[in-house]
Amino acid sequence: TKLFPQICETEIPEIYIDDKTRLIYENKLTEAKLNFSKDASPDNLIWLGRRLAYLGKYDEAIEIYSKGILKYPKDARFYRHRGHRYISSRCFELAIKDFKKAARITRNKPNNVEPDGHPNSLNLPTSTLQGNIYYHLGLTYYIQKKYHKARYAYEKCLKIAENNDSYVAAANWLYVIYRHLGQDRRAAKLLNTIED
Repeated sequence: TKLFPQICETEIPEIYIDDKTRLIYENKLTEAKLNFSKDASPDNLIWLGRRLAYLGKYDEAIEIYSKGILKYPKDARFYRHRGHRYISSRCFELAIKDFKKAARITRNKPNNVEPDGHPNSLNLPTSTLQGNIYYHLGLTYYIQKKYHKARYAYEKCLKIAENNDSYVAAANWLYVIYRHLGQDRRAAKLLNTIED
């Protein structure tokens, strides 16, 4: 039985993963299952969901995160990751609900670094939990053409960006949103904050 009742907007096509990458993802999923069987910690449960999602198994990942929410209702990471996979499943209202809940849980708390599922060449994480919450909340609003709400989310994301990668990721979307809203001066001013 699926833990989410919403009928989502579209059929999601199967994602393309080349054979070499698929093998890596499947091995990582096997490793995540083994880690969880040895230690059913919140971290291992989250990684199990992430590894399923990287293979396009969004429904299974959502169920994992839903179980995590039942067991750890004050752990914002489960709402953040489930919200992300609701986006992948085109369940936008459910995604927004989860991101708002995650934002409430993390309000006035330290902004923790979030490990990357696809590390960069230096293996240095570039995102944070709160940054990812607001980034994906903004993306969900943007997809729905709710540009004023998307603007608020990306302005918040920009404010809490802790490195150049996070700043540029948020600034990119915010620039596009300002242009959609006809706020060309704001867009130009934002663009001028980007340096080499």
